Amino acid sequence: MKVNNEVSNVLHYNIQTLTALLGKSSDLQVREITLTSIKKKAAVLFFDEIVDTHSVQRYVLEPLLTYNLPHFKTDEELLAFMESSVIQSKTITRVKDMTHASSELLAGKTLFIVEGINAFLSTDTTKWNARSIESPKGQRVAKGPDVGFSENRSTNISLVRKIIKNPNIRVTTTQYGTKTRTDVSVMYIENIVDKQILQSIYERLDNLQLDAVLEANYIEMVLTKESKSFFPLMLNTDRPDVVAGEILEGKIAIFVDGTPYVLIAPAVLVQFFQTPEDYYIGKTGLINQRLLRCILYFVALYIPGVYVAFMTYHANFLPVKLLVGFVSQRELVPFPTAFQVTVLIIIVMAINESSTRLQQNISITVSIFAGIVLGESAIESQLVEPASLVVVCVTYILVSVVPIYAMRTPAATITLVFISAGATLGFYGIALMSLVLLLHLNSLRSFGVPYLSPFAPFVPHDLKDSAIQLSQEEMTNDESRYTKEETMEETDEA
Repeated sequence: MKVNNEVSNVLHYNIQTLTALLGKSSDLQVREITLTSIKKKAAVLFFDEIVDTHSVQRYVLEPLLTYNLPHFKTDEELLAFMESSVIQSKTITRVKDMTHASSELLAGKTLFIVEGINAFLSTDTTKWNARSIESPKGQRVAKGPDVGFSENRSTNISLVRKIIKNPNIRVTTTQYGTKTRTDVSVMYIENIVDKQILQSIYERLDNLQLDAVLEANYIEMVLTKESKSFFPLMLNTDRPDVVAGEILEGKIAIFVDGTPYVLIAPAVLVQFFQTPEDYYIGKTGLINQRLLRCILYFVALYIPGVYVAFMTYHANFLPVKLLVGFVSQRELVPFPTAFQVTVLIIIVMAINESSTRLQQNISITVSIFAGIVLGESAIESQLVEPASLVVVCVTYILVSVVPIYAMRTPAATITLVFISAGATLGFYGIALMSLVLLLHLNSLRSFGVPYLSPFAPFVPHDLKDSAIQLSQEEMTNDESRYTKEETMEETDEA
């Protein structure tokens, strides 16, 4: 049905047009009323499931039905009076086309129109059903705030504003997705944000061509679509304190309605090894936890490949007793070491995937059965070497020390690449792939910021909060900055 997009001054025509646009949905409520003091018919429209019906009744319907409206010379004066003195709502906007009116209804607004006036009044009566604030699931800590984001974008923004009470904070909200019309908010601190990066992000978002935006990853893919790397170029977190800390360093936070994860840009490699506990727990002992995470993560990438290289080409480098043990195990197993390790890694990935998807009580059973029964049976049936199983288990444990889940996906890919290199060329293959990995990391840019910053290029000033932390006073009271070698456009062209 083709309809006129302009709002008419005929009340019933507007109601029929909106009803047709919205497919005659059963939850679309149309309450027709009469303004007795001026003898005009009017109507209130809203979706029953996504508005606060109490607010509609108390702050829209009751004032309209009980207020003794004076007579005005023009309809414009009448509409302005209702907007300023009758309807009791925190925000009221005028709507003059049907497409905009339908969008307002779908966003949880209540529309009011009077016979003879070709404009709607849209009032904010939204009430989305959302879960309460819970503990963060993505980044759990032993000490520190135990508050996580929810799927409500407005609530998430308020949690960050509660931490940073700064008048220079700016928030801009726009709807993206031609079908979903999802609210996306960009938050930053005006006087310390990098204006070039901010402008680049706005330009990318303005050119976003998606029918649906259902999660933050949709936005991340658009903003980093030129990158072919499997390393994440934007930080993903569900903790308000992490977002607040990054914003205070001049970063930009992107909130997407419907997801508890917030995007941070730009992001460098060392950020993915930071946890809130680094700042909440005093530095005691001789071990730096953040540096240890970095070392263990990259060691885990090499363990399977080095093991395969030793067993395939460089067994003579092993101590005699260790070599005898490995050889005795290998004689009983029909499959080559590289094949065993690869299959075991894939099985571990499958176990992890199944334990994530299944119900919690069932996933525990599956994990125990797969980890203990299956592993022990595989060794007893001489399908795999015990050493291969130990290597894969140690690798999985060490990779799990990284606090950001997004860094575990590239770990599996790199590990398999190193296994192939070790099985093909031994240590020479691993050395070659190490060089390729280093060159790849060195070539990555997150919105113009080098991914290996502050190590490559080496910036001594920024080392205060990198792999090794300095004191809290030196980190928080110093001017926050980060090296930006290229603009976003130059990065894309490269």
